[in-house]
Amino acid sequence: MRLKIGEHAGFCFGVKRAVCRAFECAQQQLPCVTLGPLIHNPQEVARLEAAGVRSVASLDEVQPGQTVIIRSHGVTPQIYAQCEARGIPVIDATCPHVAHIHQLVREFSASGDAVVIVGEPDHPEIIGIAGWASGPVFILPTREAALAASLPSRAIVVAQTTLRRDRFEAVLDVLRERIPDLTVRMTICAATSQRQQEAERLSREADVMIVVGGRNSSNTKKLLETCALRCSRAYQVETPEDVPQGVFSREDRVAITAGASTPQWLLEQVKARIERSAEGAND
Repeated sequence: MRLKIGEHAGFCFGVKRAVCRAFECAQQQLPCVTLGPLIHNPQEVARLEAAGVRSVASLDEVQPGQTVIIRSHGVTPQIYAQCEARGIPVIDATCPHVAHIHQLVREFSASGDAVVIVGEPDHPEIIGIAGWASGPVFILPTREAALAASLPSRAIVVAQTTLRRDRFEAVLDVLRERIPDLTVRMTICAATSQRQQEAERLSREADVMIVVGGRNSSNTKKLLETCALRCSRAYQVETPEDVPQGVFSREDRVAITAGASTPQWLLEQVKARIERSAEGAND
């Protein structure tokens, strides 16, 4: 069996930055909580909790003396205002790429113009971006949604940073036809594009494709979709125990990629499990 791990698999810059800040707080014994799970990976969230950094669902759960870590997905301006009003210290770990979208949306919509966001409506990044708009907001996950929406004559369009580029382009084709005055900003993160392009290449070359990431991770699901289009044996695994048994043979070319919230230690554990599974199949 030939096994290959993608060079761009695992933590993106924004997630790595947020996780490092959280563990630094733990090392300094600074009482901190994260507003929502810091990343979409239960195993890494559990490690943070073991280090003393737990997540809370709302600011009402923050205890006196605790600092709130804003995760890489970002939040609405109302969250910052509430923290200030309550005297809650904030460590802002919003990904700089996401913060840039906040700025674009705030500046363009200052006069009340519309904002179109291409992405998943219930994703925390999208919720945060929408909160920075002063005018109407349209959240469009698909081309079909763009066709069905009652759209304005003037708008800016931005994308969820982890969106597949082909999905953005499909929606954008509709918007260009339906919105006469459309300002387009390509806000898909470069690391996301690199990971997706690499996943496409690896899945074309592989007999078995393994995508490592949390089941609730949006970008991991998108990677699996990308790989499944090109490799008939594509599997998503969250932990080493999820590695499918009996699917590897001695002749297989196996490739591994991982979502932006997958830590390197978990990626290595999955790799080791695959190697053991292959050894068992060859006995």
